Amino acid sequence: MKKIKKKSLVLFLTLIFMVMAALPVGASQATSYTYTLDDQNEMVRTQDAYLPDKTITDLGLSEPSDMVIDENNIAYIVDTGNQRIVVYDLNTEKVVKEMKKGTINSDEFTGFETPKGIFRTNEGELYIADSGAKTVFRFTKDFEFVRRYDKPTAPIFADTNYEPSKVAVDSGNNLYIVSEGVYAGIIQLANTGEFLGYFTSNKSVLTPQQMFLKLIYTKEQQKKSEVLNTLPSTFSNVYVDRQGTAYSTCMGKGNDLLKKHSTNGTNMFGDVKTPSALTDVTTDENGIIYACDSHGYIWVYTSQGEVIFEFGEQAEDTDISGLYSSLMTIAVDNKGNIWTADSEKGILQSFNPTEYATTIYRALDEYENGDYDDALTDWSYVLRLNQMSVLAHNGVAKAYYNDEEYDKAMEHFEIAGNRDGYSNAFWEVRNKAIQKGLGTFLIIVIVLILLKVIISFVDRDKKIRKAKRNLGKKLKNTPVIGEIGYAFKCAKHPIDRYYDIRVHKNGSMIAATIIYIVFFGVYMLYQTQKGFIYQYTKVEDMDMGAVVVGFFAILILFIVCNFLVTSITDGDGTLKQVYMIPAYGVMPAMISMLVTIGMSYVLTYNESFILTTIMAIGVCWSIATIFEGLATVHDYDFKHTVLSLIITVVFMLIAAIVVLVVIIMWEQLKDFLLTVGKEIIRNVTGS
Repeated sequence: MKKIKKKSLVLFLTLIFMVMAALPVGASQATSYTYTLDDQNEMVRTQDAYLPDKTITDLGLSEPSDMVIDENNIAYIVDTGNQRIVVYDLNTEKVVKEMKKGTINSDEFTGFETPKGIFRTNEGELYIADSGAKTVFRFTKDFEFVRRYDKPTAPIFADTNYEPSKVAVDSGNNLYIVSEGVYAGIIQLANTGEFLGYFTSNKSVLTPQQMFLKLIYTKEQQKKSEVLNTLPSTFSNVYVDRQGTAYSTCMGKGNDLLKKHSTNGTNMFGDVKTPSALTDVTTDENGIIYACDSHGYIWVYTSQGEVIFEFGEQAEDTDISGLYSSLMTIAVDNKGNIWTADSEKGILQSFNPTEYATTIYRALDEYENGDYDDALTDWSYVLRLNQMSVLAHNGVAKAYYNDEEYDKAMEHFEIAGNRDGYSNAFWEVRNKAIQKGLGTFLIIVIVLILLKVIISFVDRDKKIRKAKRNLGKKLKNTPVIGEIGYAFKCAKHPIDRYYDIRVHKNGSMIAATIIYIVFFGVYMLYQTQKGFIYQYTKVEDMDMGAVVVGFFAILILFIVCNFLVTSITDGDGTLKQVYMIPAYGVMPAMISMLVTIGMSYVLTYNESFILTTIMAIGVCWSIATIFEGLATVHDYDFKHTVLSLIITVVFMLIAAIVVLVVIIMWEQLKDFLLTVGKEIIRNVTGS
């Protein structure tokens, strides 16, 4: 009896597994591994934006390479391996039609050879790119053959390879064709088949090595050079949305692999974060952009090219829903679900957006339509789901900005790392502050002027002025303090003051050392404490030990090398004087850094030239002062000073290389000695 029950149970479980395996559509519990950008432009894990839903396996697809979905959720799938187009109803989960040889009632259509691309117009016409047949087929919405677009007969196109792999069509029925083996760009044909030119093209990106070779090579050498003869990135797909805007994807390197084109083909995007193997792109009715790559990742962007999500992952040897072996195409149905095709497995997969994703899309749409209050509500809800969502903080900030709540906008722009937005909001805040405080400022100025007049009237005997001068003299004669103050005089009158250092032995090494330490402190403040708009370096990202050692190592190396070089070339300066000269010359640069730090909190992005000018003046002033100081103490003319500095730099490089070699050799020697020591111990102890 037990054996019968056991056999019955086994039989029952076997039947269940067989039924489950036979089901063409199944639900998945797999995660989609969603990532988004943080304020440092790095991808970080976040909540699931999409979850795998359906996996369709019963269509008998072989190497599906492209797909479009119409407004009624009818999918048109390019089944490359079976030389057909499958028309599949996503609502009823049934095949509506197969487009292949024998199913199209036309003597002119003899079937597909290697169909790879498909496009459906707003009127319902279908265009299929067939690389094997070297043509683009055109059909009506009722699947009747219209015509084919073969290789253009224009003389300029004669030597161009024509194997259409992808196709798109604009409202004027002009065709945009991606052809295999064509690097010149996307081919544009008129409705009549006339060659109109290349809609857009990619440029070769030269490496530093290639740019150098291009400068030194002759034209003949450039033609023969294999290094210089690099080809641009190839287009992998082209798409035209319902509004007539064209998009393209490329495979290769760079930040322009996803493009949104103007009517003349110009890329309207700047740098867009993308993978290197994009295979397809599409949009939904709200302008959200969806792209995919062959490694199994799906990227979602705003209409402006900002990353919203990236999810998915390449499947290794496992067969898990939501993962891919070779992701080739992507489409979106009228419910916002994403549909994809795996070329290697021959299956369709769909993803449903989570509440997290739908709320973000709704907020983006509300903002675009001017519903800022509703957008703020939805963005605030997104922040409750993910407090560090950069996209949500940007959305909240923009909503506050449009409601003229600029203080709150600044707060969220800063969290999002959006310096442009922060600058715009800060400009508004500053304007209000100026308008509000202008009267108070004028009153303070008037009071100060009156106070000065009163003091001048009261101090007829100039007692206050005398006391001020006496204090200055006292400070001047105070050890170290007076010597530090001497740096300001060197900045104003370098020739005379450096001559005093040379002849009268003014200045001191203690004061110079203090100035170096203070300068380093100011430099660190400049690197880490500027206003948000101008601050790109975080203290936590800095290796403080390396910075300190590097700064003072370079300083000491310069001083020692310059003294040695000038000693050989009959320079009069002592090591003490060479040590002091840079210290007494950095004061203008130090002051410019402090001014820049302060002004960085009150200037906007558009006023950055002011800070650049201040720093340029300070640095150039310091360089000129140090140059004059070295020339004076060594008793050199301009030519000899320049020559000595060049030789100094060369010596510094040689010394740095020697030190590096010594460090490497010491590390190797240390490892060798440790190995030998361990071996000796092992032989002695026998363990």
